[in-house]
Amino acid sequence: MKTEFITISQTDNIATLTLNRPDKRNAMHGPLIMECQQALRLLAESPTRVLIINGNGENFCAGGDIGHMQKIAAGSKDDNYRDAQLLADLLYQLYQFPKPTLVLAHGMTLGGGLGLVAAADIAIASSNASFGLPEVKIGLAPSMISPYVIAAIGERMAHYYFLTGERFGAEQAHRIGLIHQLTDETTLMSAGMSVAQILLQNSPLALQSAKQLMRTVAKQKITVELAQQTSEHLAELRATPEAQEGLRAFMEKRKPRWV
Repeated sequence: MKTEFITISQTDNIATLTLNRPDKRNAMHGPLIMECQQALRLLAESPTRVLIINGNGENFCAGGDIGHMQKIAAGSKDDNYRDAQLLADLLYQLYQFPKPTLVLAHGMTLGGGLGLVAAADIAIASSNASFGLPEVKIGLAPSMISPYVIAAIGERMAHYYFLTGERFGAEQAHRIGLIHQLTDETTLMSAGMSVAQILLQNSPLALQSAKQLMRTVAKQKITVELAQQTSEHLAELRATPEAQEGLRAFMEKRKPRWV
C-alpha cells in the first residue's frame, strides 16, 4: 500500500508500523488514522505473527493534530462525528487485532498516542517518555480513548489524570500499569524485538485464542457458566493440531514446529 504518514516494514514474521509525521510530533489527523486502519486490515490477513507500533523522530505521538481538530470542529456536525469515529474505529481495530501487538513509546505520548499504548497488548517505554491526557486543558475530554485507558490503569487512577490533565513520566506509567517494561531510548526497538521473539516461540493459534479469552473473561463475574465457557475453550483448543504438536514437543523435549 502507498502511504504518506506511516511506514511499514516486515521481517522474520514481525511487522513494524511507524507513525511518520515527525515534524508534527506524529500527531494524529484523518489521513494518518486512515492509513493506520488500512495497514491493520492488511496485516491482519498477512503471514505476520507480531505487530510493533512505534513513532519516527523525537516523539511517539503527541495526540490529536490541534489544527486539524479546529478545522473539523468548524465544519458540519456530521463531518465532526465522522472524524471522531475514525479514531474510535482505529483503537477498537487495534484492540481486536488477532495477533500480538506491541507499542514502543518515547518522548511525548499524549491523548490519542496514549490511547494506542493502552489498546495494545504490550507496551514498552523509554525512560524519557512523558504521558498525559491534556484534553481538559483545551476544553475537551479523552472520549474515544477512555475505555482502553480505564481498562489499563483502573478507574480510580483515571479520575486523577482525566481531570487534572497532568503529565507523568515513564516510571509512573510503569507503576500504574500503563507500561509493562522500561528501557533506554537507544535500546527501545531492541527491547521490543526481544519481546517479539519471545512471542514467536509460542503457538500462533494459542496466542490468538489467549487474546480472545482475555476479551471474554475480563470484567465478568466468576460463575458456573463462566467456568463452563473456559473449560469449553480449553477443550476446543486442546484438540487442534497446534496443541497436539506443542504437547508432543514437550514430551519429546524439543522445540515445537509451528505451521
